[in-house]
Amino acid sequence: MARQIIPFRKNIFLFIVLSSIAALPPAFAASSAPAPPTGMVNLVQGMQYTVTPLVSTEYSFAKAEAKYYTPGALTDGIIGSSTSFSDGVWQGFYHGGNRSVVIDMGRVNTVHQMQERFIHYPSAGVYFPRKVTYALSMNDTNWSVVGAIYSQIPLTTPTVETQTYVLSGLNYQARYVKMTFSVDVWVFADEFQVFGNTGIAGGASVPPVTPPTIYPDAYLAPGSSKVGGISNMVLMYNGYYPSNPAVGQNTVTELTPYVGYESTSGTISDFMFDSFLFLPFVAAGAPSGGMYYCSTAHPTVLSDWEYYLDNTFQSTYNLGALNTATGNVKKILNRPSYTTKVEIAIPYPTPTATNFGVVKGKSMNLSLLSDREEVIKWYIDTAISKWNSAGYSNLDLVGFYWYEEGADFEVDDSEAAMLQYTGNYIRSLGKVFTWIPSYQSSGFEDWDSLGFDGAIMQPNYVFDNFPEQELGEAADASKKLGMGVEIEIHWDATTDSTYRNKYYAYLNYGVSKGYMTGAVHAYYQNGGPGTFYDCCTSTNPQLRAIYDQTYKFIKGTYTPSTTTGIGEVPTGGPTGFELGDNYPNPFNPSTVIDVGLAKGGVMSLKIYDTLGQLVKVVDEGYRSRGEYTYDVSMNNLASGVYFYTLREGPESMTRKMLLLR
Repeated sequence: MARQIIPFRKNIFLFIVLSSIAALPPAFAASSAPAPPTGMVNLVQGMQYTVTPLVSTEYSFAKAEAKYYTPGALTDGIIGSSTSFSDGVWQGFYHGGNRSVVIDMGRVNTVHQMQERFIHYPSAGVYFPRKVTYALSMNDTNWSVVGAIYSQIPLTTPTVETQTYVLSGLNYQARYVKMTFSVDVWVFADEFQVFGNTGIAGGASVPPVTPPTIYPDAYLAPGSSKVGGISNMVLMYNGYYPSNPAVGQNTVTELTPYVGYESTSGTISDFMFDSFLFLPFVAAGAPSGGMYYCSTAHPTVLSDWEYYLDNTFQSTYNLGALNTATGNVKKILNRPSYTTKVEIAIPYPTPTATNFGVVKGKSMNLSLLSDREEVIKWYIDTAISKWNSAGYSNLDLVGFYWYEEGADFEVDDSEAAMLQYTGNYIRSLGKVFTWIPSYQSSGFEDWDSLGFDGAIMQPNYVFDNFPEQELGEAADASKKLGMGVEIEIHWDATTDSTYRNKYYAYLNYGVSKGYMTGAVHAYYQNGGPGTFYDCCTSTNPQLRAIYDQTYKFIKGTYTPSTTTGIGEVPTGGPTGFELGDNYPNPFNPSTVIDVGLAKGGVMSLKIYDTLGQLVKVVDEGYRSRGEYTYDVSMNNLASGVYFYTLREGPESMTRKMLLLR
């Protein structure tokens, strides 16, 4: 029986909060932009411009952004209200990493000063950009970065503020001007001004070209040392769950189908996920009532962190059970040197925990960066000490995972410093530091400079009302930035075909976008013991197919189609009559066979021995046009060569398979 324990994701709530900004009351106090400095003119007033995000938001955030964006308003000579961003003058930009605004002035001019004004409205998720970079060019190809301005007002400021990012003291020739500003959630800007002289004034020079930023344009590869050799990592929620403590206690039975690919008869024929990430439930919180993610109203304390570590390192469940399950599976598969890779989550040290607890004789006040760093170090050291004491013979601790799904620049001014410290310390111990940010969350584009060794992007398609093309958008963003891809299955996939279809869309795009075999994956699922476990043990062929197709995706053999499971074909069907090679082959005692039926009608799938004697009827009867997956057990048959034949009307096809005991 499936246990639906929803671990929720913090970013779901973030999007709800942000979507509420449309309900804020408008204010109309716009005014004319300030006059140029003496002896200068505004070289770009009234000119058209282009706006380009770092990564596309076309299928995700662009629709919400469009309500707050009017072409041409950034150079119309009008500046917005000082009290509200919704006056129709401020222009909104939503996610995307950053925005670059480029203006062709139509001729070479002399630039002395560049500036842009922004508003900070934190209660609506509107923040100052962390940084604004200004650049000049003669040809729109070779750019010279002439300066960067950082916010002089802390992003933690709780009040509504405005700020103009001014870069002055320039004396350069340029035809094109560019402003690039970071966009963590919402950024609202109102007037891009470039002051200088028309034409080339005396003494103005052409600035030297700045080497462009080169993005990886390649997924974070499976098995990369950046992620400790991880290829396919499943998320296992554990820890505090007061209404049902067993939910936070993953057992050997529950973990075995994750370590090894398990047939419907319970036989293990191959390894499944090579890596496991243990992380706390989000919805359940911690024993003290705090939250393991950043919740300034409900921070965790020392006893919560100790509870989570104790739960994770239990000998009969969680890590202890994973060690046992791995040992059992590798013995079955005769792989004595195999180890399962493990990462452990680091809770967020929320700055409002001013009385966190006593660590090494010192009372910790997490409003201080030094104390947050000390607590993080204590947690990592304690985890490694517990690991060494446990002496797991079948597991390999490869790294630690940052539990927070976005960089909380608006919560603490030293967020970046804290992350960099954490990464440096983890690396000093020979481990890796990884992150799975929610889709285009704060700082995702800066994952490497923030101190992470590797990052995997959440597409969040399964949770949000995005069109399916958003999965392609997310894949392109992950590839550009050198990230892996998270595969997400909704907890309602076991009861609702809509969510099963969404899950298969992730797998289909994995083939078309190349991330099935080209990227490291993390697999998000429900907690206690998880959706994949529920599908593995289900007698419903549509659910069992999820487990089987996930195995094929892990192995790089998944074939995309509109099929979402046995007997569940929402649209279309295969292009022809097909009989796939069974896998694994050789096998003992179960194997999987995929077939395609070109049209609806009577079909049969039967197995024969080498003498042509029928030994098993796998399926027979009327079936609709589509693709089907069968898990075939031959537990009562002797070792040897067998043939399986698919018939549909006048067509037939036969393949050979080998049963080895």
